[in-house]
Amino acid sequence: MIVNVALKRFLINNIFPIFTLANKMIPKQKNTIFIYCANGELNDNSEALFEYLVENRYYKEYRIVCGVKSPQMYKDMKRENIKFIPLMLCGVQYMISGRVFYSMGKIPIKPSKNQCVINMWHGTAFKKIGLLSNKNNGTEFFFNYVCATSELYSPIMAQAFGCPIENVCICGEPKTDKLFLPKQENVKEKMVVWAPTYRQSKFLGDYDSSEENLLPLFKNSEWGQLNEHLRKCKIKLIVKLHPMQDLQGFTYEKQSNLIIYSDGQFKKEKLNLYEVLSQSDALITDYSSVSIEYLMVDRPICYAFGDYNEYMNTRGFFFDNPLEYMPGEKVVNKEELYHFFKSIADGNDSYQKQRKLVNQKVNYYNDGKNCERVLAISGITPKDGTYG
Repeated sequence: MIVNVALKRFLINNIFPIFTLANKMIPKQKNTIFIYCANGELNDNSEALFEYLVENRYYKEYRIVCGVKSPQMYKDMKRENIKFIPLMLCGVQYMISGRVFYSMGKIPIKPSKNQCVINMWHGTAFKKIGLLSNKNNGTEFFFNYVCATSELYSPIMAQAFGCPIENVCICGEPKTDKLFLPKQENVKEKMVVWAPTYRQSKFLGDYDSSEENLLPLFKNSEWGQLNEHLRKCKIKLIVKLHPMQDLQGFTYEKQSNLIIYSDGQFKKEKLNLYEVLSQSDALITDYSSVSIEYLMVDRPICYAFGDYNEYMNTRGFFFDNPLEYMPGEKVVNKEELYHFFKSIADGNDSYQKQRKLVNQKVNYYNDGKNCERVLAISGITPKDGTYG
């Protein structure tokens, strides 16, 4: 992944137009589905779409190719018509594929008239992205369609990626289909997931906030105190740190009622965030897109941040009034967060009406069929022949 913005812009503006011309002349394999993973790993919406294709045996009709950093890591997933290739071959694979899907990064080659390239992106949130951010990489419109979750986000996505609004499809995100898995009730303790967004990223060169604690509001030395409070409330707290967060060597912390995962450890244990969220009783987050997605399951959300004004002045938000799209407790210190835990333990929920109102604005679909809709955009019909 190239971090240098000036270099990215130079390559996009001066080198890749040559490949765009070549792409117009190269014949396409109509039955090839290419899933491109710019960060080198099959994850997020790309992973969700791939899993859906495999579960529904689309490899019987299509050739499925995934571009990753280390194909050897995925040797157990290989089967008939499924192939993993290194990132260095992705440009060529893009130009011969009839259908291309990606959710992070991009291959800056314009689609030919015989291709369908879909940018699924990786989260509909409050924070600015693409051309709307204060750090953009130049042209972003290298697809036929970009996904959005509702009409509210259609003009936002069009502006962020510099495309006509006609190229924005309201279809939802494939990864959120897992939120609709049946929930298994646990009478012994409740489970809360904490998914903070990143503040500093050595991968992206971003510095969005001076917040240095891995767990916002808590110093590392206070994790034991937090665990004791959770134990008394009979709550298990699972913290999933952002994959782009600078972790400075941290990997894993496990106490009786508190587990903190780095992204790497989370994957090592073969956990999926949306499967975990489907079994949770509440969510703690901040400016992350997961708060928008979690609205679909209509469970309590707590927004924990002490750097709101700073974040607004650095990264910035889509909305002039982002707090109106946060239907839940807003906490800025430990004591307020402890109060939220008590309300969860007691079964109190005073934001249900507000959640439903916001969800109607930000999530058009609430049925767990986003994978079907995304494939239908490219002309691939669902196995049952229907979609919402």
